[in-house]
Amino acid sequence: MKRQFILKSFLAASLLLSLTAGAIAQSAVLEKNVRAHMEFLASDAMQGRGSGTEFEKLAGLYLASMMQQFGIEPAGDRDAAGRAGHLQTIEITRNFFSSAPSLTYRRDGVPVTLSHGKEILALRVSGPFSGPIKRVEVDGEPTKGAVAFVRWAEGDDGRNAVQRVQALMRKGAAAVVVEETAQWRAGWQNLGSRRVGFTSVKNLASDPLNIVVVSKESAEALASLPDGTNVEFGGALSEPQIQYTWNAVGKISGKDPRRASESVLLSAHMDHVGVRPNAPGPDKIFNGADDDASGCVAVLELARILAQGKRPARTVYFAFFGSEEAGGFGSQYFAGTLSFPIEKLIANLQFEMLGRPDEKVKPGELWLTGYERSDLGVTLAKRGARLVADPHPDQNFFQRSDNYNLARKGVVAHTVSSFGLHKDYHQPSDEVSTIDFTHMTQSIQSMVVPVKWLVNSDFRPAWYEGKKP
Repeated sequence: MKRQFILKSFLAASLLLSLTAGAIAQSAVLEKNVRAHMEFLASDAMQGRGSGTEFEKLAGLYLASMMQQFGIEPAGDRDAAGRAGHLQTIEITRNFFSSAPSLTYRRDGVPVTLSHGKEILALRVSGPFSGPIKRVEVDGEPTKGAVAFVRWAEGDDGRNAVQRVQALMRKGAAAVVVEETAQWRAGWQNLGSRRVGFTSVKNLASDPLNIVVVSKESAEALASLPDGTNVEFGGALSEPQIQYTWNAVGKISGKDPRRASESVLLSAHMDHVGVRPNAPGPDKIFNGADDDASGCVAVLELARILAQGKRPARTVYFAFFGSEEAGGFGSQYFAGTLSFPIEKLIANLQFEMLGRPDEKVKPGELWLTGYERSDLGVTLAKRGARLVADPHPDQNFFQRSDNYNLARKGVVAHTVSSFGLHKDYHQPSDEVSTIDFTHMTQSIQSMVVPVKWLVNSDFRPAWYEGKKP
């Protein structure tokens, strides 16, 4: 009898250990998987996964096939028979100016050019525009429907310029004309040397965004005009061009009837900047290993682990966005065409540039953009996530990834990263050979338990007062 008891106890303990080992194995991020995915996505054969190219689509097909292999439900387009797939095809119309556009006003009915060609340093416009000009402070309140004109105050270096100018649009300005900053002057090409235009996405009502950056000389000319003077921006347009980009999207439907209508989105962008024939040096392929093949691999491994475990209480979406580098069109489309109310998308974690450690934080730590804006980061940290605040606030990373398109619609959305401002950013040297696979594997592993908790909990993250974009 005693021998039978010991044998039963031994068998029970062995079974428990086996089940425990199995559960641990099911939650393990595998370095061999990380390497395999990276060596394909960031290989020369993928030609840098340029935004809107067939190589971006090929990346999407690869990521879609992985999700299908994991048993993740398709959440993309439907075919003629009504069957859903994992790929979304997004039609984009590009309208190009056939020559450098200009900013003008009329004197006695005659157009007078204020800015043209090299006097316009940069722009992001939804199309030609016109309206009465009104001088405003960059953090002020514009007149609704006016063309807000911004000159930097004494001592203002234009820090966070893009976000501050975009805020004027959201406050009701029809357009914003802004004096150059040193950052714009140093970093952006002149319009005289490149084709520019504006873009619309089919089936998506985009927010108007009209921002024109002019030289200091042009700003002086604008400053001499009385408020209320009507100014016009535009130029001759070429025939519109139809282009495409793609998203790869899947989901695991939640099992809890009470919480299954709530969704969590894990995402990354699959495109990079492609091949640039005019790049200096012999290597013309911008492989984008860290940016953002690393984020795609993180989402893939989290998808595999969540799919092979117990179904989560909440629905989990996995999205690999196209054309992030070209304007965030993939994430804009996803956010604007959801099949459920966006209020039900309670959180988004975007994964971007996890391939190397950042010396600005402790070993093993990741940082979260906009950590100070919501309670998501601090709550996940309490659940074991090694997340800290972004140590590079001057870089405005919160606004520079796909999470921002979700955040602007109210979703508590942040980016997880360990980008240490390395010199290979947007260079051909961002290759697989530069990836720290131990760091990357451990980084993804550190998010497994917190993500599992998030998709099974009742916790709903919230923006802090005054911090919602």
